[in-house]
Amino acid sequence: MKNIVLLIKREFRIFWTNKVFAFTFLCMPVILGVVLGNVYIRGKVKQQSILIVDKDNTPLSDKLCDMLSDHPTLKVIAIKYESIGLHQAMLKDRAVAVVTIPDRFEAEILTRRHPEINIYLNMSNTLTGGAVSSAISATATTLNAGIAISSLKRKGLPAALANENYEAMKMNVFQQFNPSGNYLIYLWTGFIFAIMHQLLLLALGSSFSLEYASKQFNEGGLLGYSLSPLVLIFVKMVPYLLMSVWTMCCYYVLANQFHIPLPTHPSALFISALLMAIATSSLAILYSIRNPLPLKATQLLMSLASPAFSLSGFSWPSSQMPEILQWFANIIPLTPFLRAMRMVTVQGANFTDILPHLNHQLIQIALYLSLSILVLRKQIAIALKNSIIAAK
Repeated sequence: MKNIVLLIKREFRIFWTNKVFAFTFLCMPVILGVVLGNVYIRGKVKQQSILIVDKDNTPLSDKLCDMLSDHPTLKVIAIKYESIGLHQAMLKDRAVAVVTIPDRFEAEILTRRHPEINIYLNMSNTLTGGAVSSAISATATTLNAGIAISSLKRKGLPAALANENYEAMKMNVFQQFNPSGNYLIYLWTGFIFAIMHQLLLLALGSSFSLEYASKQFNEGGLLGYSLSPLVLIFVKMVPYLLMSVWTMCCYYVLANQFHIPLPTHPSALFISALLMAIATSSLAILYSIRNPLPLKATQLLMSLASPAFSLSGFSWPSSQMPEILQWFANIIPLTPFLRAMRMVTVQGANFTDILPHLNHQLIQIALYLSLSILVLRKQIAIALKNSIIAAK
């Protein structure tokens, strides 16, 4: 037990001597949490710039322009009355869409010839493009309904009958789990823990590699404290698991700051996050044991950390990915955690609901930890053999 305490103290000394790691683990969760929180502070896409080309310039086309201006998602930056260069307008004015109202728009509506409104979307950003498209379509549909009902009224139908003749059916939409569509609630929590996942991979990915490089992986250094692979792996994890708890605390403080609903079962989120930290640490340590060069270990693990968020299925359904990518995603510790995290934070899930994902995490831990112990035991045997040879 005394040696374990000494080993943990040794790991903390190593941790604090690396100023980059110390700063990153202590400050980056706070800095990035605040930055991302302010980036997505509005939660929904609003006031997106659009241009209107009104070739008709009649009271009805003016009404459509006013309705578009009143929509909270849209911001009409200019109304033109003649054709413009679409691409240049989008580049120069940074318009997300150009809405073209055709000539004789009002006349054709009155004669029931069904004029066509053309909407040109800038889809370089699919999120803003989709939001603007929905807003314009909703506005046009509202105007269309009003015109149709007014036409029926002019034909002598009472208002109630006119509404009934226009609407063949009614639709009620009840949005569940983040009903406001708040992008901050959707994305911010995932980013915070994705940062923690990446930091653990990068920090522990060079844990044993640094011992090899500094020639401290021998009986005069690390192995002088303990020859147990499990003990050595455990003490390597301790400082970073404590830093992971610090990240979780930052999450709760910043979530309150940005008015993000806290999970109804916080213990479920804490357990899943802790399992993710252990699985990630085990994977990084396994890789570190097998790679004697710290730089090589860090570079290759960075290649794994970078696409992890995209592959996890958090922002794009994993079912839409090729099977080989789905398989690869399932070996990344971030994947089952993000699935459990979304259920807990947004859907109010409890332990029972996320049990399949917790089991997935436990399998990852068992696999990566077992492999780490086996590989480290072999490395210890080689180091002891080399010490005996050197002594002779």
